[in-house]
Amino acid sequence: MKKQKHKNLNLRPTTSKVLGAIFSMIGHSNLMKKNFLDLYAGTGSIGLRSLDLGVENCYFVDINHEFIKLLKQKINKLNFSDRSTVVRANCENQLSKLDKVFDYIFIDPPYDQLPFEKIFDQLIICKLTHKNTKLFLEHSSRINLTDEYKIFKKIQERKYGDTMISVYTS
Repeated sequence: MKKQKHKNLNLRPTTSKVLGAIFSMIGHSNLMKKNFLDLYAGTGSIGLRSLDLGVENCYFVDINHEFIKLLKQKINKLNFSDRSTVVRANCENQLSKLDKVFDYIFIDPPYDQLPFEKIFDQLIICKLTHKNTKLFLEHSSRINLTDEYKIFKKIQERKYGDTMISVYTS
């Protein structure tokens, strides 16, 4: 039933294999007392998992009203309201709506879009990262991302079928 709901909303949720791999790369103990940002949140699976594993705060950002509505319902049902902030915003040009510095940032735009440079610029301009922030970019494995962009450097890549996870740090 849930998968059908996702299809109707034109979502491509992060697979459980990729989800597990990302948190394995981070290390569960490294999440405690950290701030997590889930951009293009969609179903919120990454952010919800980060909350389940102990992050102090998770911000979810998406532009789609229906996604936001469903995500807020999930957050309330899971009793994560006190540690969650849901923001309706365009990830490419409205990150100034955020008021935290994040330790981990997950960016998963639709595969037919390549907004990473715009997002990196927003993260820098809005001062949303620190020197140890790690960014996890989910994208098609057919796309090769640059090794460096301004203050961000690619430190790792992992391929899972058509999905690539590129990890950057500042």
